[in-house]
Amino acid sequence: MRTHMHHQWRQTRIAAAIILALTAMFTIQAEKAAVKLPDGALAVINAKYPECTIRDVEVERERNIRVFDVTISLPGRVIEAEITDDGNIIETEEKVAVDAVPAALKAEMSKLTANGHKVATIEKHEILCAPCLGAFRQLSKPILFYDLKTRDGNGARRSVLFEQDADRFIPKAQGADDDDDDDDDDDDD
Repeated sequence: MRTHMHHQWRQTRIAAAIILALTAMFTIQAEKAAVKLPDGALAVINAKYPECTIRDVEVERERNIRVFDVTISLPGRVIEAEITDDGNIIETEEKVAVDAVPAALKAEMSKLTANGHKVATIEKHEILCAPCLGAFRQLSKPILFYDLKTRDGNGARRSVLFEQDADRFIPKAQGADDDDDDDDDDDDD
């Protein structure tokens, strides 16, 4: 009788250990899968993009500051935004169609295509905040630039940046790209 009780007790302990291990594993996976956006950041996104849908939220550290990468859906648009806990939007990025770019940029693009380049994608970036003394501070005037991912006649990829300066766009050539990734330059610390 005693061995039977000892055997049952042992099985109960093993079952409890397995349940605890599985619970811990699922909790860790759930924490990785679901990042909650702070109320301040959520309020700013909802004010700037009414009736948007938040598709994804990831968290990272830039210069020892917690930053959220948020993917926002609107009708016909997907915007990626970097935002701080308190709602400072650092930068937005969105792919745009040729017909959505300003005429001055279209003129610059025609120079590229005349040289045999084909524009694969156009990304519009708007920088709204910059790092300053351990925080991100609002810029007095946002920086707007377009990143054109191009291919030349030989198939070589290149990224060409055009920064807006008043009513014109100034090209700033980048090096050849190895692939079409979005070249995130995160300052993960």
